[in-house]
Amino acid sequence: LMISTQPQFDHIAGQVEVLQQYTVNRVISPEMPPYSSTHREWLKVIDNKGIRYNSVCAGQEIVLGESLKIEVLHPPDGLVENTSEDIDNNGLVLCLKYHDINFLFTADIREEIEWYLISQRAALKSTILKVAHHGSNSSTSSQFLSVVNPEVAIVSAGKDNTFGHPHPDTEARLQQILNNDRIFTTSNKGTVDCITDGYRLWIKTEAP
Repeated sequence: LMISTQPQFDHIAGQVEVLQQYTVNRVISPEMPPYSSTHREWLKVIDNKGIRYNSVCAGQEIVLGESLKIEVLHPPDGLVENTSEDIDNNGLVLCLKYHDINFLFTADIREEIEWYLISQRAALKSTILKVAHHGSNSSTSSQFLSVVNPEVAIVSAGKDNTFGHPHPDTEARLQQILNNDRIFTTSNKGTVDCITDGYRLWIKTEAP
């Protein structure tokens, strides 16, 4: 299963190579018209290989195995419009559930969608939070963190990236609810592996 949270270059460019080189049985993404030449190439490869492709929206579930499923929390059917950044704000928000352990994946959503999800009473409480938008200050509000109440936070950001991600204010908000040893950033930890039996959680990183 390949998941594309949104059609921007930094989200799907690497997926084109994966689709070409590996066997992928199914692809899911939000419903969006062709966005760029890279997005069109991505769609073309999926079509040429006959890969099952589904657009998904809030309320749907994908069962992966016994007690293992993905719940789609966002975007809604019909998408949201006239936000500060519609592409980011229609990114897939997913909760991966396995027994007692939940992973919340928040794509690049911004604070306004965090509030929207709270207002929709989405099931946000999770063990592990994949922090939105590479730790940008446009997301990860204190109110959202309070509702999610994660035990671990993971930030995906390139080392020495030109955007300054993660933002110091976002890091400060995370530190208000989590000890530093429960905040993992790929820019200084490298790959972050989460291993679970559904009841316990182990985290392994490249950095010592």
